Amino acid sequence: MSQAANDFPPLVPELENRTLWTFLGFFGPGAIIACVTIGSGETVFASRGGAIYGYTMVWCFAAGALCKGVQLYSGSRFITLTGRGPLQSWMELPGPHGWFVWFIAIMTCIWMPFWLSGLPLMLGDFSNWVVGIPLPDVQASDAEKIQYAAYGRWWGTMYIVVAILITWLQSYNFLERVQTIIVGLLLFCMVLAAIVSRPDWLAMLVGGFVPQLPAYEPWVTQEYPEFAGRSPWVEIMVYIGAVGGGTQDYLGYIGMLREKAWGMLGWPGKSQAGPPEPISEQPENIARGKRWLLAPLADVTISFAAILVFTLCFVALGAAILHKHEIIPDKFSLLVEQSMFLRQLAGSSPVLQWCVDWTYRTGIFFAFFGTILGAYELFTRTIYECAIALFPQWERVPLKRYRFWTLVYVGLGGLVLLWGLGAIGFDPVKIVTPAALVGSVLTCGLWCFAMLWSDRVHLPRPLQMGWVLRLAVFVSGILLTTGAIIGIYKYLDKLIGGG
Repeated sequence: MSQAANDFPPLVPELENRTLWTFLGFFGPGAIIACVTIGSGETVFASRGGAIYGYTMVWCFAAGALCKGVQLYSGSRFITLTGRGPLQSWMELPGPHGWFVWFIAIMTCIWMPFWLSGLPLMLGDFSNWVVGIPLPDVQASDAEKIQYAAYGRWWGTMYIVVAILITWLQSYNFLERVQTIIVGLLLFCMVLAAIVSRPDWLAMLVGGFVPQLPAYEPWVTQEYPEFAGRSPWVEIMVYIGAVGGGTQDYLGYIGMLREKAWGMLGWPGKSQAGPPEPISEQPENIARGKRWLLAPLADVTISFAAILVFTLCFVALGAAILHKHEIIPDKFSLLVEQSMFLRQLAGSSPVLQWCVDWTYRTGIFFAFFGTILGAYELFTRTIYECAIALFPQWERVPLKRYRFWTLVYVGLGGLVLLWGLGAIGFDPVKIVTPAALVGSVLTCGLWCFAMLWSDRVHLPRPLQMGWVLRLAVFVSGILLTTGAIIGIYKYLDKLIGGG
């Protein structure tokens, strides 16, 4: 094999000049990640966290987003430099062949329908409110609550069906453009809503830099008895799992990078298994490889900067509007309470109230529908990455076939859970709790440790992570894995104990 076969492809013109516009021009797959995660983590759970904990857990949300950004960049960096997905590399981990990949694949794919049942149910309840169906109050009969919940499930069913149809008909480029527009619209709407809420900026700054352990204030368990049986660790770990997405999203992101052909992904004539190793260590080739890393670095950085801004906006909304009134959004009102108080903050002007209210409603709708719309295509790539790592011969199967079976598995599974668990009284938060703890925290932490191994074993020394990035990946792995173990233990302890 000639030495040239292992060289990085020539740089695209955009990488020749380091300008801000060049940096922004690589924002594509990251827009899909941002949209898919905003509908679950930032919109619902960051707001709920602000309502329960005030500003004291800002540091936890920020740390979770930063850890996951580091995690995702470590994977996108690896596939850009090698042309091989992380799962393909992890097939060679010491021990029984493929044991870690089987674990990650199962723990990732099993929870996909949970996310795409809980999220449409949340959007369904929000749609009830938007069209004027009144929320059931404490005096409402069981029959009224059941009917209200049924309306929400029908809305959720409609959103699932529409998203499946669009996913089947759309192209990747169309999805990328739509999600980029949605991210911009959401940033405008939510930053405006956060400013109108007039948060305590000093308290937010202190909460972001002074870590505190999660604990409920007395009013939480007194006014909301269901929290007496829910560990604060479980609650906060669900937030961390939802904010910024999880392994099910990040493997899909890795798959979408194959469309971009950055670095070794653009190596001519290669299969999805990547080019032959070793990579040329000629100084010119090493420099070219490092320059290619600007593309995934730009995409991931912009994506998680947007995610962090969304997260802080919704924590501010929850803390400024709900926490001081001792109101926790739950079940049917996960997204409604904030709008009612935003209208009050807008003053007595009907025009200003209308503008604030519809800005919030528009932002929420696009956040959730953007999540549902992008998730099916993202999960298609996730299943593809799992399949070609475990069964390399399946890389010849057309992506459209993977898309079909993903829509069948995730779509039908989501509908079954939507009408099954939803019908027996599970609110959306309970539906996604185990998915968040395992698929979006534990496996994320393990990813970091496995990525450190891949970096050391499958990359030439000049292209391996620098000590700062290596330390960041290691710390992210420690924080995510430890937090997940504590959260899962407390969740199972309460579950087994009959809570």
